[in-house]
Amino acid sequence: MKTVWISGLALALVAVPALADNERGFYAGLGTGVVSGRDHTPYEDARMPVLELAGGYKYNGLLGLEVRAGVGIKEDDDSESYYFRDEQENNSGLSEIEREVDQFYGVYYRPELINQSARLYGLIGYAELDTTVTRWEGNSSTEQTESVSGGSYGLGAGWYVNERVNFNIEYRQLVNADDQRFEALTIQWDYRF
Repeated sequence: MKTVWISGLALALVAVPALADNERGFYAGLGTGVVSGRDHTPYEDARMPVLELAGGYKYNGLLGLEVRAGVGIKEDDDSESYYFRDEQENNSGLSEIEREVDQFYGVYYRPELINQSARLYGLIGYAELDTTVTRWEGNSSTEQTESVSGGSYGLGAGWYVNERVNFNIEYRQLVNADDQRFEALTIQWDYRF
């Protein structure tokens, strides 16, 4: 079903010639979203909010390079996950687990399919993500920081607000390495120079 939806959207984007988009040049973007982690890790069921900056250069629809950097937004966490309940069974003093993104960076190749009102794009690259897990036992806490890096890829759709401003929604595997996997769902505004 997902493949049919993506194929249909891609065909719709290709069917109309590209008139509304500036075909090349620099752009900058600002977005927000949530990062979640893999099951059976401290990041299970986590919804870690982030802010993200993006900048890139588009040579044409098939040749584009983009860099991104982001930081986490501190938010209260309810620690309701299977991982937390399993940890609490082993340590009855454990009262809460806080999970947050410290920062992340990435560089991407960004091909696009464009029509008069929208674009469908892919992201293929490499990213690094730094996170912190804080375990609370009563009034004391212990922190564990972790840095993971690896392949990163995603799919996004953007709509033109005017000839310079775009609104984008995307899903990406922020980091996919060995036993760690972090996913991001973001919305972003970008400005084409």
